[in-house]
Amino acid sequence: MNDCFRTIYEPSGLTVTTTGRPGGITVLTLVGDIDAATVGTLDEALATDGRLVVDLSRVAFLSCAGVRSLLRANARTELAVVLGGHSVTRSLEATGADLMLKIHPRVGAALAGLALEPGREA
Repeated sequence: MNDCFRTIYEPSGLTVTTTGRPGGITVLTLVGDIDAATVGTLDEALATDGRLVVDLSRVAFLSCAGVRSLLRANARTELAVVLGGHSVTRSLEATGADLMLKIHPRVGAALAGLALEPGREA
């Protein structure tokens, strides 16, 4: 019988793909759940000094630990977040993080937003 719950002892339920883009922007595409068991994977991916687009469009769940990681990264680097489903949006809204992060509906919009910030050349 298959158990529908994942424990912290199972392999990571989060994958990260990193893509370099022109202008020194890195796109992190995340797939899976961001929770206590996988937040370390997110922290490692966010540990960069460059400008970041974090694509959460394929993330099914975002815990408070994940929100905290995003806010810490936002404090030290330029960060744009691409929203995913209702669960991710709800987590960001419930914590007020949606007011602190640059939120975009798609990766292209996030890239354009970072490229067109004041003081930057397109």
